[in-house]
Amino acid sequence: MVNAKSYVRITEDNSEAWLYLCAPEDGSSYEKSEVMRYLQVNKVVAGINESHIAAMCKKKIYEREVKVASSEKGLPGREGYYEFMFNTEKPKPEIRNDGSVDYRSMSLVQNVDEGELLAVYHPAVQGTSGRDVTGKFEKLNLFKELRPLTGKGISNEGTPNEYYATKSGKIEYDGDVHLSIEEVYEVHGGCDLTNNALIEFNGDVIIYGNVEAGVVINAGKSLTVEGVVESATITAGGMVCLKRGMQGAGKGSITAGGDVFTEFLEYTRVNASGSIQANVILNSNVEAGDIITLTGKKGLIAGGNVHAMNGINCINAGNQSEIKTRIHVGVMPEMMEQRIAVNEEYAKAHEELDEIVAGMAKILRVRQQTGELSDQLQARLNDLRVQKDEVYAKCMNIKKRVDKLENMVLAARDAKIKVIGNIYKGVTICVDDHEMNVNRDTSFMEYKAQNGIIVATVVVV
Repeated sequence: MVNAKSYVRITEDNSEAWLYLCAPEDGSSYEKSEVMRYLQVNKVVAGINESHIAAMCKKKIYEREVKVASSEKGLPGREGYYEFMFNTEKPKPEIRNDGSVDYRSMSLVQNVDEGELLAVYHPAVQGTSGRDVTGKFEKLNLFKELRPLTGKGISNEGTPNEYYATKSGKIEYDGDVHLSIEEVYEVHGGCDLTNNALIEFNGDVIIYGNVEAGVVINAGKSLTVEGVVESATITAGGMVCLKRGMQGAGKGSITAGGDVFTEFLEYTRVNASGSIQANVILNSNVEAGDIITLTGKKGLIAGGNVHAMNGINCINAGNQSEIKTRIHVGVMPEMMEQRIAVNEEYAKAHEELDEIVAGMAKILRVRQQTGELSDQLQARLNDLRVQKDEVYAKCMNIKKRVDKLENMVLAARDAKIKVIGNIYKGVTICVDDHEMNVNRDTSFMEYKAQNGIIVATVVVV
């Protein structure tokens, strides 16, 4: 029998058990089985190190604590995941060693060939539950499987965990479970008024040559031009990448539903829903729904009007000739007017909905009091129900516009202009509806609105 002065100490988290043995009162030695029973009586039933117990008995290790049990660790599991055989990151230009940006290396389109392996699914692995020294099992996390990939031009027939391209084209992945192979319209050469003067395609367009003046390009998704673009009219539903820039001659324009990447913009009108990144913007009217970034050796904005909702970062602004340059961030006055108008439209539609609901309630009270409705009132109630559905749908559509504008205004609240090089006289800095003229050459400045004025602070580079 184990000496009554012996004890078992279990840590607070039940992860370890320590045994303190006193010598047997009759001077004999303990048997391993005897000590094991003693541990069980003291609620230590799992993770027992029997070799430690045997050593304590054989070597008569008494009157000091010895760790005799540790919690049993379960095997970890993991979620199921897809391993993609293509680049899933958002395209961006390469930065050269000298800090300049190489737009010619950038590609908006990843092409694959028919039969090419696109993705491999690795099923979830369920772990095993561990238990503490008292035998209590830890809670086991259940790892779920991901949904199968879906989309056009892919197949996992015969190989459930491997997805292959069933045709050649551009790969599109939404970051979740939609993977498709889309057709790409490619022009091997240039575009001028005699060849490819008008290009309309609802997918991605790649032009491997130059685009001359007067050409019209409408791409439903992205557009990539390897050569120089002159005064063309470009519209794209997604991103635009002009690897050698655009000389718009005051007539060229770009309208993009996504980001715009280009070596330079000169005498060009640009409107991008996303961001704009370039090395030089000269004498152009440029608007971006997100940010505008000027990089490379010059990183220059000179001449024209440049506006970005959420911020502008450049190296140099203006030039020594004091060219008139307007740089604006934040909310344009037109957007504030639009915001007010949409809110008023929403309030009016909601008021109309309330009137319809009140009319319905009045008729329903009549039915409650009389038990029935006349044919005329029933017809009126049916008409009101149809009107209610229509006006409710209109309210929801307007509310989406309201929320979109509110979110844009909120995101633009912290918009700033940051110039890490020279700012020349002739530049006008604008934040929301505030303006500040640069009256002398300066450098390394950041501008933002604060308490109704534009505040300038020195940038530490």
